[in-house]
Amino acid sequence: MGVTIENFKSAYEKWVKESLAEYQAGNTKEIVKKFPFIVSTDIPWTPYEGDASQKTFAVVTSGGFFLKDSQPAFETTSIHGDTSFREIPKTVQQADLDIAHPHYDHALAREDFNIIFPLQRFCELEEEGIIGSVAQTHYSVSYVNDVATLVADTIPKMLAHIREEGVDALFLVPA
Repeated sequence: MGVTIENFKSAYEKWVKESLAEYQAGNTKEIVKKFPFIVSTDIPWTPYEGDASQKTFAVVTSGGFFLKDSQPAFETTSIHGDTSFREIPKTVQQADLDIAHPHYDHALAREDFNIIFPLQRFCELEEEGIIGSVAQTHYSVSYVNDVATLVADTIPKMLAHIREEGVDALFLVPA
């Protein structure tokens, strides 16, 4: 039996209630073991078709990147995480970015964001003619425990922007 968002919401709300004090005390190792993860038995893959040299690509990372001079940092203290996303332009440089994600070591990503947000590598593929083009806008999210809101609100909004830009292939990179 697959897990529905409604079933997840109920289990998630129970988890938050039971785990909030431990989370606030910084004891995340044990509460993560109790998190009501969704295990999908029906992964909705869309097979890639066509010639990459004719397609437009975009990148989405869960690395918690944001434009430090013009966007707010992601919320990093809530047990729910932050269900919002940040739009990152194709022309972004390392110096333009900061990271707000409390659950991984940022050291290497601060040296080269391409390790978890390979935007410049895609631009190189575009220059070499291997892919058709790189979208003007790319996306970053941070950690999220509130999967129901992510699925119901955030992802549809992000996908609307991606579709408006005519993206054919989306490259998802977890942090």
